[in-house]
Amino acid sequence: MQRFGVIGLGSIGLRHLRNLHSLFPDAQLLAVSASGRANSEIPAPATTVSMTQLLKLQPDFVVVASPASLHLQHSAMLLEHGIPVLVEKPLCATATEAENFIQLRQRYPDSIIDVGYCLRYLPAAQLVKSVVQSQQLGRIYSVIAQVGQYLPQWRPQSDYRDSVSAQAALGGGALLELSHELDYLQWLLGPLQLRYARNRQSGLLQLDVEDISELVLENNNQTSCFVHLDFIQQAPFRQCSLIATNGRLDWDVIANTVTLRQRDQQHLLYQDPSYDKNKMYLAMLQSFWQKVQQRDSSHTNLMTAAAIVRLVSQAKQQAELEIL
Repeated sequence: MQRFGVIGLGSIGLRHLRNLHSLFPDAQLLAVSASGRANSEIPAPATTVSMTQLLKLQPDFVVVASPASLHLQHSAMLLEHGIPVLVEKPLCATATEAENFIQLRQRYPDSIIDVGYCLRYLPAAQLVKSVVQSQQLGRIYSVIAQVGQYLPQWRPQSDYRDSVSAQAALGGGALLELSHELDYLQWLLGPLQLRYARNRQSGLLQLDVEDISELVLENNNQTSCFVHLDFIQQAPFRQCSLIATNGRLDWDVIANTVTLRQRDQQHLLYQDPSYDKNKMYLAMLQSFWQKVQQRDSSHTNLMTAAAIVRLVSQAKQQAELEIL
């Protein structure tokens, strides 16, 4: 019998449990509460177990969806027992933990580990990557990546101030919680270096973390990346524009469109407003399951995820939090 586990029973952990049941209806599902508190929303097929029980049962793989500050601890226990690990983004909360993750991977070189940056699995994202790789845009000079969504609306059924996103001690804040933008920029453009950072706390949400962050990054080809992240926009906004020799490529994540604009012409390359975004989570789980079956111990995604945490740590060190 197939057996899968999820550590962390917040909204993303519950989503993974539901999706695992959808993909593997006959599998045994094991749920571990990171906080130790019971959760009545656990889907019926799942069984609540302790961490000790989970390790003894040797699941085929485990999704680590606990707070980022606990990712290293939980992943180390799993890898020590030879269990493949899919770590929810971000990889961890600090640069020191990122280095420890790399050392952990070196200690268990045959281990299977990946990081769950789900936006990569959107068909629109994959189209953007294919356009960039085809070099049909010519040289990319600048990229503008923006995301904003009002934090109280993320999970309206619960108090946003109790969420991981809102608490520095759990790895919250706009930089880590919205690090998808940093991931897909690295995925599209290669390694990035930080040139400028500004982190602010608006006071609107009563948080102890940054709820607005602006970064300027640069890749090895001197492409400038302007990144804006916030928790305060009441109308959700998520777009990326690549400005290049042969036009501008606009990816609207919310409208789910990709458009190439050239002088007086506009080419709609992709449009699917009815796309169910849960499909990207399903695709991510399927991709990791394939990696497990192939015993693929490549660690490229771990290294890029560690680089993101280092960038975030550098941005926090370079720019002290401004209280507005």
